[in-house]
Amino acid sequence: ILACLCVIGMHCNGIVHYFDNSDAWHRSMAVETLAYWAVPVFCMLSGATMINYRERYSTGTFIKRRLMKVGIPLVIWTTVFYFWKMHTGAIVWAGFRDLLNILINFRVEGVYWFFAPLLMIYISLPVLSKFSNDRTSIQYMIIAGVLTVSVLPFLCSLLGLTYNASLVFPMTGEYVLYALIGYYLHTTELKPWHRVVTYLTGIAGALARYLHTSLTLNATGVANTLTWGYSNLPCLALAVAVFVFVKYASRVPLFRRDKVKEACRFLASASFGIYLIHIFIMNVIVAKLGVDISAITWQMLGAFLVYFISLAIVKILQRIPYGKYIFP
Repeated sequence: ILACLCVIGMHCNGIVHYFDNSDAWHRSMAVETLAYWAVPVFCMLSGATMINYRERYSTGTFIKRRLMKVGIPLVIWTTVFYFWKMHTGAIVWAGFRDLLNILINFRVEGVYWFFAPLLMIYISLPVLSKFSNDRTSIQYMIIAGVLTVSVLPFLCSLLGLTYNASLVFPMTGEYVLYALIGYYLHTTELKPWHRVVTYLTGIAGALARYLHTSLTLNATGVANTLTWGYSNLPCLALAVAVFVFVKYASRVPLFRRDKVKEACRFLASASFGIYLIHIFIMNVIVAKLGVDISAITWQMLGAFLVYFISLAIVKILQRIPYGKYIFP
């Protein structure tokens, strides 16, 4: 639920990519920094909930479930967005080769880029699931992945060196690493001092990203993006910290109450649907209401407006015949 809201928050603060050093930019940078963990945590949740799928059903059932859950809605909404953008002129027909190029690169709707790494995680899970009970192998892959995907590339960038992409541990890649970390943290009890260190490194990662970007921004609107990137060390530290914090915070008595659990299930069941349509809702609100996207009210509250409108639409459509195929 929080990750879904944070994704919308980042999209409502898209001016962060213009680096103009204004007050509005600094606010958007603050939101972007605090919300940046959302994409990695989505991958971590996939690993946490699905790497051990063999304990519940076969690989054939797993693939069928993923197809129904993700594949069919992706096709439906990609088609909807394609014809909508054809209608508005955002996409112009340039032949079947161009169409194929747009589809395989998930460019019909920009925010759908996330489906590419998500699908690769799903494809990897039948193999990774073989290691679900092999803690040593999981630990080895995580260590090798963190070093070659996050730590060494970050250090090379810091030193002005070019990191050799062939040195990335091939069994993790950029996003599969997060799936492994999610599963490991989900199935591991951390000591209190481990958690404290995790939280402190997460805070340090967020501060490093915000301060480094802000302080290196010059008058020409050019910033040093050393600390940017979902696989980068500052983001990794923040994502792990948030994942661990929510894992243990959810154990407090408040979240054990039936009504709270029911409310969480209600909201969580709409998250995927909200992700599918939120960008359309956001653009309609901005266009129809003439929203100033640099206004502090939009930057701080726009995500909540988009979230709850999208939530209402998803919940209504889930109740219609065949609605589960549109928003599973």
